[in-house]
Amino acid sequence: MDIFLTVLIVIIAIIFLVIIHELGHYIAARKAGVICPEFFVGFGPRIWSTRRGDTEFGIKWILIGGYVKVLGMNPEEEVSPEDFPHSYKGVSYGKRFWIIFSGSLMHILLALLIMFFAIWLIGYPDSERRSTTLSSVGQYIDEAGQEETPAYKAGLQEGDTILTMDGQEVSDWEEVRSFILEHPGERVPMLVERDGEEMEISVRLVTQEDGTGYLGVTSEPYMVEYSFLGAAGKTGEWFVEASWGVFYGIYKIFNLSTLKQLVGISEPTMERPQTVVGIAQTGSQIFGQGAFYFLYFLAFICLFLAYINLAPLPPLDGGHLAVLLYERVTGREVDLRKLYPVAVAVLAFLVVLFVLTLRLDITNPINLP
Repeated sequence: MDIFLTVLIVIIAIIFLVIIHELGHYIAARKAGVICPEFFVGFGPRIWSTRRGDTEFGIKWILIGGYVKVLGMNPEEEVSPEDFPHSYKGVSYGKRFWIIFSGSLMHILLALLIMFFAIWLIGYPDSERRSTTLSSVGQYIDEAGQEETPAYKAGLQEGDTILTMDGQEVSDWEEVRSFILEHPGERVPMLVERDGEEMEISVRLVTQEDGTGYLGVTSEPYMVEYSFLGAAGKTGEWFVEASWGVFYGIYKIFNLSTLKQLVGISEPTMERPQTVVGIAQTGSQIFGQGAFYFLYFLAFICLFLAYINLAPLPPLDGGHLAVLLYERVTGREVDLRKLYPVAVAVLAFLVVLFVLTLRLDITNPINLP
C-alpha cells in the first residue's frame, strides 16, 4: 500500500481516538444534564463548525488533540443562575466524577473491544512458536551489502508461506530451521504459497562459518485461534500485560536516559517517546505487518492515552479528579485559579517535550526492524 495512504489511515485513526475520548466526556455530561457549549477536534482557528442544539461541533486547524467545553468547569466562566443546575458545579460529586473519568474510560473500553475482536477473529501470536510464513526477507548477508542472501536471490517475498522443502512437508518453523541448518551449500527446491497460489522456487543455501546452512529470512509468529469465551479471557490477560507496559513506557519517558536523547546528548533509541508525527510513521510501518499488529498498536495507544490523562496533574483529567476528591473529603471548594501556575508549568513541560520529540521524529524517525 502507498506510504502516504497508510500514514493518512493512521492519522485518521489517531483523530478517531481523540474524538472517542472527548465523546466520553460529552456523553457523561449530557447524561448528567450538563450543557456542553463546544465540541471540537483540534485547536486554533476554526476550519468548520455546525450547531446542534446547545452544542457547537467542529474542526480546528491544529490536529494534535481536541476538547469538549463543559459549562462551569472553567473558573473564569460566569454561569447564570438559571443555567447553574445544568453546569459542572451544579451537579453531584458522583456525576462530576463520571464526566471527568468517562474520557479515559472510553479509551480503556475501546482498547478492550479492539483486542477482543482482533484475538477472536485473527488470533494471538504465540511467542514460543513460529509459523512457516515469512515476515521478512533479508537482502544482504553482510553489513557491507556485498553478498545477497539466498532467499533474496531466489525471489522469496515477505508473506510467502513455505509448504515443502525438497519434497518434505513442513508444518512449523522449527522444521524449516532444522532443514536449513542441516543442508549447507545445497540447492533446495521449495514449494511456497503466495497470494493463494502455489509455486516452486529453487534456493541454494550458503554455508556459514560454523558449517550450518543459511537462507536469510525471518518468520511470523504462529497465530493461536481462540473461541468467543477464550478470546475474552485472553483479552483480560492482554489488558494486564499491556497496562504494565504502559506504566513502564511512562516511566521511560521521564527518566534521565530519555531526556538525554531528547536534548541530543545521547543517540535516540526505539524506546523514546513519539509525537503524532512519529506515531503516524510507526503506525504506517506496523500497518504493513498485518491487521493484528496494527490493531494491537491502536489498542496500546488507547491505554496509553487513558492512563496518561489520569495523571493527577492539572490540567489533565487526573488533576480534576484529584481536586474533586479533595473537595469531597474536606468539604471545601478549591479555587482552581490558584492552580494556574501548576497547570501552566505542566503545559510548558508538555510543549517542550513535544517540540524536542518532534525534532527527533523528523530528523531521526524510528524504523522498525
